[in-house]
Amino acid sequence: MTSIAGDWGCVFDVIRQPVWAVDAAQLVRYANPAAAEVMGYGAPSELLGLDGRPFPAADLDGRGEGTLTRSDGSLLPVEWTRLPLPGARGDAVLYVFRPLGAEPFLGNRGPGETGPPYRRLAHRQAERERRHARILQHEVQERMVRTLLGLSMAREELTAAPAQAVALLSDAVRDTEEALATVREVTDALCPGALRAGGLPVALAALARRRPGRLTVSGTLSERLPQLVETHAYLFVAEAMERAVVGGAADHVHVTADHVHMDSEGPALVVTVADDGTEPATGADLAALTERVAALDGTLTARHIPGTGTTVTATVPLAPADTA
Repeated sequence: MTSIAGDWGCVFDVIRQPVWAVDAAQLVRYANPAAAEVMGYGAPSELLGLDGRPFPAADLDGRGEGTLTRSDGSLLPVEWTRLPLPGARGDAVLYVFRPLGAEPFLGNRGPGETGPPYRRLAHRQAERERRHARILQHEVQERMVRTLLGLSMAREELTAAPAQAVALLSDAVRDTEEALATVREVTDALCPGALRAGGLPVALAALARRRPGRLTVSGTLSERLPQLVETHAYLFVAEAMERAVVGGAADHVHVTADHVHMDSEGPALVVTVADDGTEPATGADLAALTERVAALDGTLTARHIPGTGTTVTATVPLAPADTA
C-alpha cells in the first residue's frame, strides 16, 4: 500500500521522532515506527485510520501542546508541530511529536537517594546518556526534519530556477538526510527510544529487527526494571554483540534475558549473549563488559569453546522492589 507520505516515508521510518501524516479528514494515513512505540502499538499499521489530531483539537496551526491517547487508554502529553507535507497527495499534513514530562524512575531508588558509590556513579552516567539522547531525539532531530521539509518545498517552488540553484538545494537535502541518519545512530547508541518507551524486552527486540538473521532474542523478562538496570543491561548486550560480530567473526548471536531466583542471594537478572564466532573475547573486551556489569554490582562469566563460539553471562542482583 502506498502511503500519503510518499517518498518521505523512507526518511521518517528511520528517525526516532514520533511522526505521522493525516489526510483531509484528519485520519492517520502514515505513521513511523517511533510513533507506534510511543503510542504502545506493535506496528505503525495499527495507527492507520485513527484520528491523528492531538487533544484539544482547536487551532491546529503551527505548533502547540496537548495529549494523545495511547493503545492502553492512557494519555500521553506531547508538544506537537504541524507541517505541510511536500509532494503529498491531497491536503495531507505532517505531525511531529515530542513527549512531555519527566520519565518516572522505575524501581526502589530515586536519583537523589543514597546508595553504594558505584551505583550513584552509574546512575549519573545513565541519566546523562538518557538526557543527551532526549535532546538529540526531540530537539535536534525535529529541527532537522523541519529543515528537510523546508528545503524540499523550496526545491519544488524553484523548478524554473537555474539548474545550479536546484542542484545546491538537492545537495542540502541529501546532506540533511545523512545528518538525520547519524543523529539516529547516536541516539540509539546513547539510549534507544524503544528502551525508554517499552523497557529492556522491547529494546532487545528492536535491536534484533535491525540485524535480521544475525541476532535473535528470547527470555522470560516482561516487566519494567529500574532505568539504571535497563540502560546498562541493554548496553551490555549491544557491546557484547558488537564484539561478537566485529571481533569474534560471528555469523549469529543469541540473547536471553531472564528473571531468576538465586538460592542465597535472592532475585537477579541474568542476561546471556552467545555467539558462533571463531575468535574468543580479548582481555580488553572482557574488561569493558565486566566494568559495565560491575556498575550494577553484578558478575560476569565468559566461556569460549573452539568450534562452537563464545558465551558471556551477566548476573545482576535485584532488590525485591525491583521485580515488583
